[in-house]
Amino acid sequence: MKISVNLLRELIDFEWSAERLVENLTMSGSEVEAVEQKGNDIQGILAAKVIEVAKIEGSDKLTCCTVFDGREKIDVVCGAPNVAHDQVVLFAPVDSRIPGSTLEKAKIAGKESAGMILSEAELQLSENAGEIAVLPDDIKPGTPLEKIVDYKDTILQLEITPNRPDCLSHIGIAREVQALGGGKLKMPDVKLAESDIPASGAVKIVIDNPRGCPRYTGRVIRNVKIGPSPLWLKMMVYYLDMRPINNVVDITNYVMLELGHPLHAFDFDLFKKPEVVVRNASDGEKFITLDEVERTLNSNHLLITDSVSGVAVAGIMGGELSEVSEKTSNILLESAYFDPVIIRRGSKALGLATESSRRFERGADPEMAPFANNRACKLISEIAGGENLSGVVDAYPAPLVPVEIDFKPENINSLLGTKLSANAMCDILKGLDIDTRNGDSYKAIQPSFRPDLTREVDLSEEIARIHGFENIPPVFRPGGALGAEETKLQRLTRDIESYLTGAGGTEVFSLTLVDSNLTRRLGLLESSVTVMNPLSEELAAVRPSLLLSMLPVLRRNINFKERDLFLYELGDIYLPSDQEELPLQQIRLAIGLSGYEAPVFWGEKQRKIDFFTIKGLVENLADYLKLGTINLRPEPHFAFDKSRSFVVYINDNNIGYLGSLSEECLKIADIKEEVLFAEFDMQKIESLVPDSLAAKEVDRFPSADRDIAIVIDENIGAEEIRSEIINSSVGFADDVRIFDLYHGKNIPESKKSLAFSIKYRLPDRTLTDEEVDDVHGKIADVLKMKFGAELRS
Repeated sequence: MKISVNLLRELIDFEWSAERLVENLTMSGSEVEAVEQKGNDIQGILAAKVIEVAKIEGSDKLTCCTVFDGREKIDVVCGAPNVAHDQVVLFAPVDSRIPGSTLEKAKIAGKESAGMILSEAELQLSENAGEIAVLPDDIKPGTPLEKIVDYKDTILQLEITPNRPDCLSHIGIAREVQALGGGKLKMPDVKLAESDIPASGAVKIVIDNPRGCPRYTGRVIRNVKIGPSPLWLKMMVYYLDMRPINNVVDITNYVMLELGHPLHAFDFDLFKKPEVVVRNASDGEKFITLDEVERTLNSNHLLITDSVSGVAVAGIMGGELSEVSEKTSNILLESAYFDPVIIRRGSKALGLATESSRRFERGADPEMAPFANNRACKLISEIAGGENLSGVVDAYPAPLVPVEIDFKPENINSLLGTKLSANAMCDILKGLDIDTRNGDSYKAIQPSFRPDLTREVDLSEEIARIHGFENIPPVFRPGGALGAEETKLQRLTRDIESYLTGAGGTEVFSLTLVDSNLTRRLGLLESSVTVMNPLSEELAAVRPSLLLSMLPVLRRNINFKERDLFLYELGDIYLPSDQEELPLQQIRLAIGLSGYEAPVFWGEKQRKIDFFTIKGLVENLADYLKLGTINLRPEPHFAFDKSRSFVVYINDNNIGYLGSLSEECLKIADIKEEVLFAEFDMQKIESLVPDSLAAKEVDRFPSADRDIAIVIDENIGAEEIRSEIINSSVGFADDVRIFDLYHGKNIPESKKSLAFSIKYRLPDRTLTDEEVDDVHGKIADVLKMKFGAELRS
């Protein structure tokens, strides 16, 4: 939506600069996307009178004209076909400026030209480039352009949300400025002279479908003179991205842009009967619209007819056979309200969207219909002449009843986190032209131009944006009816994000839709949920694992030479369900690592990430969340190298898996770096997180430290040995950690050496060396008997 600041100032006399206007509108929800300055590159243009026109020999188009600029006679060469003696024209003398150039003396076709007679297009005031601009005869030669028309303007491009049809107009934006403290809104003057002949005797209006057309107003204007619009009107329509056509059509467009209510002018003499019938079209009914296209309608289209044949597709576009032209003398001016759903369906079915349909399908103002009609009639009588028949013919069989919205100021304050008084809230609503009542309770009366306001929460939004979101104090969690206590899963998610980000990780936010080709090549497509009508092959499957969305992120970063990666994602996966129609949705945590653990540092040797990097990261995260001890059990996984593929257990609960991606998986994903990956079920992690933490007393007695190194079979896991040490220590072992793994000299090929450090400690006394040695020896015996372990010296 484009807004002219000049036109806006006619509706509300605000003192803000254009910059402040932009800021205030944007902060209150009417975002200004672009600002365009008009007319700043025009200087020195004035009115001049053509006093002589002579053809130039040897040229079919060029003429030598003498113009009087109020001070002197000047010869210029002109190529316009409509230049004529005694015309008042726009003239650019030498040294004046027009968009793109500064005027200089020139020799054209052997004649000296000291200036230029201008078209409106050369000043970018309209798109009419084929003819020079001809001004009214009462404008004196020498009158500067700025005194003829206010051509300097600021045009704002606004992004209007679909629920705010009132802001698709200058009056709607003026109302916003009023609410923001910019001044008092002034409605345009609609007082007009009328004849004694009643319009109701000249036209009859019948509404066959009152649901599709709740209101239809018509006015009749006789003996109008169709012609070009005055310069100010053509300029304003052109500035606001519409094409000037003629004075009557331009006025209807201008009023639509001003008031937000679409109108349509019919050549009333072309009606077969002096009657308007609003009905549904018949299936297959043909109709030629103003763009000269024959369209096939269906029974869902609303058609304006003269009771014999169609004259307009309601709310979308008029018909060619009733178009206003230079031959038109008598006009029927339509200003109606049509149902938004019917207009939207009709527009989509025809593939035809117009400025009119855009407003109707969002919800026009039914109470604005007669006002807009009167406004357009007043301008037509002033610009095109004519006789306004008395009164508006208004068919409004079932007037729309406004909604009364109960609201409690305390509820709004609770929701917004504000401390506004009830009077302050009512003042804000009053600035938006929303009436309030205060009896047993507070009530707001829905204005006809705000169909989006139906509930207390809608009023809360209005109060918040006008009060200023920047003036609402920030709080961690909202209160009020919409406030909710943070869930355990939300707290867990926040803790995981905090820990992994603090550990150097970068959170990834990817789409749940993934590449079906990648899914198939990894063998997961048959067990995945697929999209029936995908936008593309890259978005054809719903991910059954976060690995499918993590792989493209890793590949892209590695291809961009970002090889040292620590990425994580918290997101949903979807699995097919046999029992339910909808797939199962689960929340997962994924971690992906590649490259080196830390950047290059002169004091340390770089360490490449490996299996123990991700294992340590997961163990530290589990310790941070107080989940318990991590236990890794080797199990095959479709994406992992067979020797480094593990399922992660905590207290016999399978919470996920981790490992090193296999060469085949990396080849399929087109990744040329080693990648470590882990994925966990967040619901299972949530079940293991304690609801509360208990403090532990600092150890009061010293520990006795011992090491044990054993040789065991290669296939025995270190965690099995660690667990057995703890169980065999009869409560003496306070902490057991592995600190060495060795293969090589003096170790048989199918064996490995593991070394553990053990802290022996009791909470109530100091252990003696004899007690520690006794327990340590028993542990060695148990390991030898159960696992065939041999002690290493």
